Amino acid sequence: MFAFLGLGSNLGDSLGTLQAAVERLDDDPDTRVDAISGVYQTDPVGGPDQDDFCNLAARVATRRSPRRLLALCQDVEGALGRVRAVRWGPRTIDVDILLYSDRTVSRKDLQVPHPRLLERPFALIPLIEVAPGQRLPDGSSLTAALAALAPVEGVRAIGTQVHLPGRAGEQR
Repeated sequence: MFAFLGLGSNLGDSLGTLQAAVERLDDDPDTRVDAISGVYQTDPVGGPDQDDFCNLAARVATRRSPRRLLALCQDVEGALGRVRAVRWGPRTIDVDILLYSDRTVSRKDLQVPHPRLLERPFALIPLIEVAPGQRLPDGSSLTAALAALAPVEGVRAIGTQVHLPGRAGEQR
């Protein structure tokens, strides 16, 4: 199966933390990161006053179920110092499941597609970059969802500065 993850950071060395998160995800024997978007600097949405985020999207091939993939994402967050003190507050790392193949998951602890994906250009733009023709489970277009949010502000490409694990210099 494949899934698409959204990663974000706005505390500490955000680029280094994003790289470490990608590497930790790829270290899992049941998961391989096979593509990453460029990094985007984005305005924070909701929550307290805080620094801008660095965001990217990753495509992973995984043998994990959606819930087991969520557990891996949370393990990576914990290993990299994520503290859940304030909703939508600053964080060292955030790893969200945006899409899981063409599946829909609706559980108390996990909703896929991510419940706010279609409201968030900072997630849609890197996701479209890493998966340009990807559609939602209902068949709707990610590109059309992004167009519906126009004009998009507060999302700035800063270039691909995170690499696929063990493949320095390989962008996608």
